[in-house]
Amino acid sequence: MKKISIYVENARLTPSSYYRLTQYFQPSEARFHSALPDGIYHWWHNYGKTGGIAYSIFLYMFYVFRTLAFLVEDCLSMKGGTVILARAIVPRRLPALHKCLIRKLAKRNKIVWDFDDNILANKRISPTDFHFLSRYSDSIVVTSDFLKSLIDPTFAGKVKILPTTDGDLLGYDTEALLSQRLLLYAREVRLIWVGTSIGLEYILPTVPLLDEAARALKEQNGKKLSLHIVCNKPLVAQTSCLELVNICWEREIAKSEIAHSHIGLMPLPDTEFTRGKGGFKLIQYMSSAMPVVASAVGFNKQIVTNEVGFLVDNSNGEGENWQSAILKLASDSDYYISLSRNARKRYDACFSFNVNKQFWKEMTTGKTN
Repeated sequence: MKKISIYVENARLTPSSYYRLTQYFQPSEARFHSALPDGIYHWWHNYGKTGGIAYSIFLYMFYVFRTLAFLVEDCLSMKGGTVILARAIVPRRLPALHKCLIRKLAKRNKIVWDFDDNILANKRISPTDFHFLSRYSDSIVVTSDFLKSLIDPTFAGKVKILPTTDGDLLGYDTEALLSQRLLLYAREVRLIWVGTSIGLEYILPTVPLLDEAARALKEQNGKKLSLHIVCNKPLVAQTSCLELVNICWEREIAKSEIAHSHIGLMPLPDTEFTRGKGGFKLIQYMSSAMPVVASAVGFNKQIVTNEVGFLVDNSNGEGENWQSAILKLASDSDYYISLSRNARKRYDACFSFNVNKQFWKEMTTGKTN
């Protein structure tokens, strides 16, 4: 019987599930409990969210009964193992029976609770359930000190900090990748934003600024600037000079688009929720030796240094703005290559896939290499 049981929204398709947890385990090593099967996941994120209260009730009940079955199964079969609970198990409100089963599991197994967003701010979880999971977990894994600060000080000793990273792009040779990018760089510079549709509201306000950068780049260097949006829904925006390219997200397509792009973007407004974001896009871009431009919000400020890209601070009008940051990276190939190499070095030093994999090995087995 497998000794590791992992509860996620969807083991393959949800970024916070795959990149945060399931990419580190083979199916032979752990039992993946996906609250939403692939078909339901696609339906909800592409159509169900606009269907009104009836669709939301259906989804909630689907969560409830499916996760209930998983918890009963584990209570009957697991002893001396590790149960990893991602985010809220059931969004908004965890039923009393689920809590009873989690307490039972906690008596015979190690419980690890993992979350990578401010799930209190977006009401993914209630304060009562947040406290419950804090209490009955043996370890709590979060992406940053900001998220750690949300935990009641009584349970602060359980918290371990682990940024989310990506191992999918490590098969590329850095120098070959940069040589390929330079061939296109001479005539076109490609910006990229990868995310789910909920994040489109973050990239949309930057489009006019990127359009200005495109106009300036064309006038000064004769180059085209394009923005590739890799998402489950398109970004709808008007541009005059910037080429906007919408690409439907699939994991292999996202990898290819990142490999063939030049600059990774992560704009964010400064809110209670976004201060808890883990900067995963930036880490993903940097794993492929790509310089980044990001808002100076939350954990972004700990990821981005002057050696790998630019932080844009919209609060005081000082420092770099989106236009100047893009133009500096798009106009000087030597500078661009230098920051590209630095990005990969910083990824290896601070956000390594292998380090994260070792973390989860030790967390679930207690063994080290």
